[in-house]
Amino acid sequence: MYSPRLYLRDLWISLPLLMIFLIQIFIWYLLIANIRPSLEQVFLHYNIIFGVDLIGEWWKIFYLPIAGLIVLLFDYFLSFLFYKSNKFLGRLLSFAVLFFHCFLLAGVALLVRLNT
Repeated sequence: MYSPRLYLRDLWISLPLLMIFLIQIFIWYLLIANIRPSLEQVFLHYNIIFGVDLIGEWWKIFYLPIAGLIVLLFDYFLSFLFYKSNKFLGRLLSFAVLFFHCFLLAGVALLVRLNT
């Protein structure tokens, strides 16, 4: 078993993780500051071809950052497992989840703009 301390000391692992946490905090802030509990339906998904194609209760918009956290945990778990045998693959997985969170942030920002 590889040491988690050595794994997290690698800047190619810890720097994307720090950036992901900052993005997650900003996503939660955007949603909490702009989406208020109400009886009205909110837009949950937007497609550039069809426009808004999913609406629902206000609290379901929080599934997006929760899904981001699940992807973060799963991807970093796989990265940790691969890191001992293939450092490049472990580092690539850590950047893949950062890339995913950048798109998640863009999607959440669009949904917040549509709902306010």
